[in-house]
Amino acid sequence: MLSLFAVSCDNNFEEVNKDPNQPTAVPAHLLLGNIIRVNQNTIYGMQQGGDMGMCWSQHVSKVQYNDEERYIPRRAAIDAIWTNLYTAVISDAKSMYSLADSEGNDNLKGISLVLQANAFQILTDLYGPVPYNEVFIPGLTKPRYDSQEVVYDGILGMLTQADALLANGSGSVPSTSDLIYGGNTSKWRKLANSLKLKALMRISGKRNVGAEVQALVNAGHLMSSNSDSAQLAYLPAQPDANPIYETIVYGVREEYKLSSVLVNKMSGLNDARLPVYASTNDAGLYVGNNPGEENPGNYDGFSSLGSFYLSPTLPGVILSNSQVQFLLAEAANEGLISGGTSAALNYYNNAITSSFEFNGIGGAAAAFIAQPNVTFTNQTDARVKIAEQSWVALFGQGFEAWTEWRRTRKPTLSPVINAAESAIPSRLYYSSTAISLNRENYLAAVATLTGGDNLTSPIWWMN
Repeated sequence: MLSLFAVSCDNNFEEVNKDPNQPTAVPAHLLLGNIIRVNQNTIYGMQQGGDMGMCWSQHVSKVQYNDEERYIPRRAAIDAIWTNLYTAVISDAKSMYSLADSEGNDNLKGISLVLQANAFQILTDLYGPVPYNEVFIPGLTKPRYDSQEVVYDGILGMLTQADALLANGSGSVPSTSDLIYGGNTSKWRKLANSLKLKALMRISGKRNVGAEVQALVNAGHLMSSNSDSAQLAYLPAQPDANPIYETIVYGVREEYKLSSVLVNKMSGLNDARLPVYASTNDAGLYVGNNPGEENPGNYDGFSSLGSFYLSPTLPGVILSNSQVQFLLAEAANEGLISGGTSAALNYYNNAITSSFEFNGIGGAAAAFIAQPNVTFTNQTDARVKIAEQSWVALFGQGFEAWTEWRRTRKPTLSPVINAAESAIPSRLYYSSTAISLNRENYLAAVATLTGGDNLTSPIWWMN
């Protein structure tokens, strides 16, 4: 009896004693939500995408505490972008890929590659050459910096691979973990291809990308409506609200006002989005602050952001259908895809309409588009208007607005008043941590930049 008892007690002993609340392997999908949140919180943070994105694209101007607007950014804010995207986005996305691979979940593997590609593009567009091929290799603590050409090749390769994995459609994506599309993998596939379009158009001044862009159009897996837009739905209260709200409203940082450059551009075109972008000043008028000018005694004399953009639930946009349509308009206008000026105009009208719809005033789009100063009939006019209207539509997406302006140089912007630099910045300084801990590779990267590790040193794809 004793021997039988001993055998029966040992049967399945390891299984019985596994604590279900202490798993030895994390399901891959549980990493997804935090990756998305960290990415969006980083680029929407007002000390990052606000001070260095919205201000440098001259969408927003600060009436006080405006060193950053005058091109004196805080190193800690710049360091946070580098650290967050590498350690909490790319690293976790790579871990999610490995876990998904062990689970046989191709959909999550594809989503991981989309998130990695997006983060790497943000990094290389902000800094220039960055570590890519040697990041997160066990035992390698000092990765080399890869040229932007190499990084972009990697980004395009990841997005191509992601499309193939998502087309296969195997593996579940729980809606509770997917804060972008609620588990809809066909939408993720559209995002993969639309991000590839964005990457190709960003380097179109340096490479002939026409065949690749036309192939994306022919394949038919690009965004085509606002329901395809990739955006994080923020919640009504901090710490899960949109960072713009958390800084300006909850943090009571009222120095952020609209820029006179944006207000004047929109007023001149009777743009119905202006009352959405901005509130009126104490005189009931839409008045922007001159970029770089301090007016600390006149906070109420300038237009603050509108209630829609100060809402805690303002979506955090990764990529919008509006931006995709503007990129297609540019591609058609430049002859990279078929259709010429007429196709460009159609894409352009769709882009503006999508922007109006996002801002809750879709019914006002038709009248705006019909204005002679908005529509176009030739390539030269189209080139200016596509870029300028894209700039307007990117309001709220600080880094993306600044990055697209750096690429197109439209509209014409001048350095702010009392600027600390002779030109609008072209990039960010490298992370101070990377400088101190990986100095040899840092210096090698800096040597490839015309002008060195400075704000005004141009990066590879800039025209």
